[in-house]
Amino acid sequence: MSAPAAPEGAPQVHALRPLHVGKFVPPPFAGIESHIDTLLRSMSGRADATLVASEAARPSPVPREPTPYRLLACRSYGTVASVALSPSLRRVVKRELAEGRANLLHVHAPNPWGDLAALDSARDTPVIMTWHSDVVRKPALMALYGGIQQRALQRVDRVIVYTPKHYESSQQLRVANLAPKIVQLPMGIDFERLDHTPANPQTLAMIDQWAQGRPILLSVGRHVYYKGYHHLIHAMAKLRSDTLLLLIGTGPLGAQLRREVEACGLGHRIKFLGEVDPSTHVAALQRCDFFCLPSIERSEAFGVASAEAMSFGKPTIVCELGNGVNFLNRAGETSLVTPPRDEAALADAIDQLATDTALRQHMSAAARQWVRTQFSVAAMRDATLALYKSLM
Repeated sequence: MSAPAAPEGAPQVHALRPLHVGKFVPPPFAGIESHIDTLLRSMSGRADATLVASEAARPSPVPREPTPYRLLACRSYGTVASVALSPSLRRVVKRELAEGRANLLHVHAPNPWGDLAALDSARDTPVIMTWHSDVVRKPALMALYGGIQQRALQRVDRVIVYTPKHYESSQQLRVANLAPKIVQLPMGIDFERLDHTPANPQTLAMIDQWAQGRPILLSVGRHVYYKGYHHLIHAMAKLRSDTLLLLIGTGPLGAQLRREVEACGLGHRIKFLGEVDPSTHVAALQRCDFFCLPSIERSEAFGVASAEAMSFGKPTIVCELGNGVNFLNRAGETSLVTPPRDEAALADAIDQLATDTALRQHMSAAARQWVRTQFSVAAMRDATLALYKSLM
């Protein structure tokens, strides 16, 4: 399946031409979107990668940066159960494979369009699936989709997981004869890109004026149910310390969360920054004292946002989900861990980090060391390319 040699002077055609099927085109850079963008950027010069994904239902206020990989954005007519209504996506994937612009399919799950693309592919096309998380708390969707998902899992050649707990905690990967397909590869976080992004000076000044020396807790994520922001807001109402909360992100529950903040009388202590550009994100990471990923469901399977905060030396607070979140955020070493939905325990953890300077400093050093040594982009890139080559 290797490409013929190009004529002298013609553009180089790489033997590896992976076609990635994602959910949405970034920005916004949610977990899966951020991961795909980082992976494909890292492959530049080593593979001719293409991303096929749906346009977000609403245009992002953050401009889209040029990408070193091909990007094919498919029109979306809205979303149902977090799935984009993009019927053209399936047709685009078929065309790319049939015309030879791609010779390997890499789908990111859960995503029904990716599963259908895997089932559409010819038997001699290598297919890889990255398992980001199970589908959780959507019984009606799974009644319609579960059979397609399981057929796709049987079709693919390899299933990538990023921590041992991804496979151990998954209910949907526990199907007959799937274990031999499981491959654990390192998750890579683009720390270099974060390190070389200057912090927005206006954001730094705004945060300093607002905080007036008080502890700052940061959380970054989409405003959807499984992120647990309802519980974080109510935990803030129970604090004994004067900790402030910065929230970065948008989503369907955004207006409801803002109403809850006002109803709890927390408008002066919780600030919504919305969707932000990289320089504003870096400013918030620099200024915060610690980070919270309050997710309450296994839909949150790793937590890239918490890894980025840890790379800045920020201790984290997470819930015990029994999956990759708790592999990344190490209880008692880099992080404090509470039961999901336990607002009193969450408030106690926030107060503990806000008031215990020695604990915060110890966890800060451990967090930075852990993520920067274990989750490099180079290790993820090299392992992924090696897997591609093994299947060609």
